[in-house]
Amino acid sequence: MAAAASWGVGDFAGGIATRLSNNFVAVFLAQGVGLVVASVLLLLSGEQMPSSEALAWGAAAGVSGAFGLGAFYLALSRGTMGLVAPAAALLAAAWPAAFALLTGDSVSTLVLVGMGIALAAIVLISLPDRRVGTPVMPTYHGSRRNEWLLIFGAALGFGGFFLFVDASHDAGGAVWWPLFMVKLAGVMAVLAAAAVLAPFGRFPGIKLGLAALLVGSVAGIGDLGGNLFFVLASDEGELAVVIVLTSLYPVVTAVLARIFLRERLSPLRLLGVALAITGVVLIGLPADLLS
Repeated sequence: MAAAASWGVGDFAGGIATRLSNNFVAVFLAQGVGLVVASVLLLLSGEQMPSSEALAWGAAAGVSGAFGLGAFYLALSRGTMGLVAPAAALLAAAWPAAFALLTGDSVSTLVLVGMGIALAAIVLISLPDRRVGTPVMPTYHGSRRNEWLLIFGAALGFGGFFLFVDASHDAGGAVWWPLFMVKLAGVMAVLAAAAVLAPFGRFPGIKLGLAALLVGSVAGIGDLGGNLFFVLASDEGELAVVIVLTSLYPVVTAVLARIFLRERLSPLRLLGVALAITGVVLIGLPADLLS
């Protein structure tokens, strides 16, 4: 749950940073600040360099995460938010959790029920308000198929991040080396995307003020914290359960938006929060409770 809390803070700060600058600056700040902090903590930890396989998996996680974030932002900017946000959040948690279950994770029936409830909570919390006067994102400038391709791309990237980080850990990566590789590869992926877009006039430019820098730094620290807690949690419990629980970060983002931006929680989001708490309780109950 610490990972969900940290990612929730990071997403909230990242959204504010995007408003103060643009998507490229916000993502680059989050990745760049995370890289700087991870580098410092790696040096202080004295952690030994793991195998090349562990480093490669960490780099793959960084690229996958950056790809997912890019597809997610593009889908939000060109598609219908009511479809993009819940679908991407659900699929990003569901497919790697299902993969983990099919490849060896074993959980009780009670935990499976809790996971299902938590997945439903992710969808409800991610849904936007539909009150009169609430701005709605325009529909995709193209086919609905293209919109779904971006959604699946985001879910594939985020889900791949979960699995690749776990693979890096299993290959001998302790904590800071895999996270360093995640951030390094993420920064390189963002720069590579900028280099590809610039010749076509699609590069948004750099708009960076002090406020955007500070808030973007919070986003980077929150994202790195989420990565750290995810690695630690995956070492203690079943990967499928960890993925679902850490994907509850929209709860934190919604609460922060209510506190700082005075955004009202719709009845559906309140139901999502209640379902999230229920799912967490069920997952945390002793495995032999029903025996």
